[in-house]
Amino acid sequence: MCGIYGMVVRPGLEPDARVVQRMGDTLAHRGPDGDGTVLRGRAALGCRRLAIIDVAHGAQPLANEDGDVIAVCNGEIYNHKALRDRLERGGHRFRTRSDAEVIPHLYEEHGVDFVDALDGMFGIALWDARAKRLVLVRDRMGEKPLYYAMTPAGLLFASEPKAILASGFVDRAVDANAIGGFLRTGYVAAPRSAFGAIAALVPGTRLVVEGESARVAPFWELGPFLDGPAAALDLDSAAAALRRELERSVRAALVSDVPVGVFLSGGLDSTTVAAIARSQLGAELDSFTLAFDVPSFDEREHALLAARELGTRPHVLTITPELFLEGLRELAPLMDEPIADQSFVPTYLLARYARTRVKVVLVGEGSDELFAGYPTYPGGLLAGWYRRLPERVRDVLRGLAPHIGAPHGNVTLRYMARRFLELAEAPAAIRHRAWMGTMSAQMVEGLAVRGGPLDAPRDAATLDTPAARSELDALLALDLTGYLRDELLTQLDRATMAASLEGRAPFLDHHLVEFACRLPAHLKLRGPIGKRVLRRAVADLVPAHTRRRVKRGLAVPVAAWLAGPLLPFLRETLDGLDPRVFRREAVQALLDEHVERRRDNRRELWALMVLQLWIDSCAARWECGSTHVARTPALAAVA
Repeated sequence: MCGIYGMVVRPGLEPDARVVQRMGDTLAHRGPDGDGTVLRGRAALGCRRLAIIDVAHGAQPLANEDGDVIAVCNGEIYNHKALRDRLERGGHRFRTRSDAEVIPHLYEEHGVDFVDALDGMFGIALWDARAKRLVLVRDRMGEKPLYYAMTPAGLLFASEPKAILASGFVDRAVDANAIGGFLRTGYVAAPRSAFGAIAALVPGTRLVVEGESARVAPFWELGPFLDGPAAALDLDSAAAALRRELERSVRAALVSDVPVGVFLSGGLDSTTVAAIARSQLGAELDSFTLAFDVPSFDEREHALLAARELGTRPHVLTITPELFLEGLRELAPLMDEPIADQSFVPTYLLARYARTRVKVVLVGEGSDELFAGYPTYPGGLLAGWYRRLPERVRDVLRGLAPHIGAPHGNVTLRYMARRFLELAEAPAAIRHRAWMGTMSAQMVEGLAVRGGPLDAPRDAATLDTPAARSELDALLALDLTGYLRDELLTQLDRATMAASLEGRAPFLDHHLVEFACRLPAHLKLRGPIGKRVLRRAVADLVPAHTRRRVKRGLAVPVAAWLAGPLLPFLRETLDGLDPRVFRREAVQALLDEHVERRRDNRRELWALMVLQLWIDSCAARWECGSTHVARTPALAAVA
């Protein structure tokens, strides 16, 4: 795991070493173990290193024997040993044991198709000095980020937008379309970033720059696996095959020369990963668990029970409102994209806690989207039944939604009932995205100043239902290429790397993903119960009480805290929202509703607060008509 950065300047120019250094300095949290740069002709490549493989000698950038193919890599190449053996048999010579050193040699063999051979998570930049070609590559599922910007000086790239901003070549204007999408979905959807001048490389694609031309093309796509014929497997056969895939993927993700731990919530996904990791590492496996001082959110009992039965060494961190606010203040200066996932702060605090003992953790991300774990999936089936009710009955039920109330506890039946009734009659894609998202389009319209940047925002993300074998497969595709990729994995990367910790998600091994996406829908969801095939696959591995648990996820007492101990911070932050962008009276009404418990607006208020923290952190600039709206950063500037 690292932070990579660099540039390729226009013909006739040379990279400025001072600019390159500024870019690298902003990524120190991603790579505290070293900073390496190479300037070669028109190109400069740099890497802030978090040393995981070949700790003593694996510094980047890395090159081929002649030194004319140079690469930097953020992430891990899990199959690097097998690739190295094959390349050495073909006559290639290696200088280190680094996993990333296979990249320039694979490029010599296969050109830009070298990425097809890689298993792992990665954001890669490669410079071919002879061909004067730059290749940027992002892993298939989007575990590792990669951003770029085309400027008059040339192309710049980095693992985080703040490094590109630090160059001084890129404008800080907000992409209002991207932020409009963020307010509705909770994330900025690639290929957009929150900045108009910076783009995110879409997972599974590569960007090739030669001369004055630049082209982006996919090297892997998810769609065919959800749209093609389903695998002809019964439940037992599918479970046995899935078990083999899980064991292989967890084993691959354990490659490391430093200690590895696991985030353990006591749910099915993290317990599955922990159980397989424990079988490989033995009693030396450390597990890390979050707890809350609010009983309805506290799952330490389940996690500690799982740790005891699996035989891990458990460590528990209890989150209080005071600790939560401390984490939020620490993260705010690092925000270069708004992140609406409320688990962002607790994940960072747990990563910071785990970093005192390990350098790598395995996580359970990806399982819900592959095996239909969220309640929104059976909710879609229930919506079909609801739409068959007589219209007069639906009118009565729909009228009840505003009166259900706003409990500030965990995600209660009352909260879910209100969300269901508000959206049950919407088309499947719109309904599902709204259930998973933050605000309705109508609410964003009500918050936006007429004629301002967010007035009638145009969402870049399509609301069309993806092509798929079934409605369930289409909803899984929406989440795998949206919510998971652009929100959950973004927050996981930022939260763990802010603590200089590498997070790895074995469920997102692309071989496992391809297998899971080929499985028929009835093996994943039956009635209200999801993850059917996964539960069968780990029946002898995961304790029965864990397999039977209802999906909870990492829920945070944000609703109560925003109306209580975090209210002063929330008010202060919302006061900074620009009046030429947001209607103050509408924001105030949203806050009053929440504090007075007339409506649970936790998602909406959190998104607005995070958005303003991002604006302050990056000195981002709203464009309002012919005038530029700039704010003096209240926390810390990047550049």
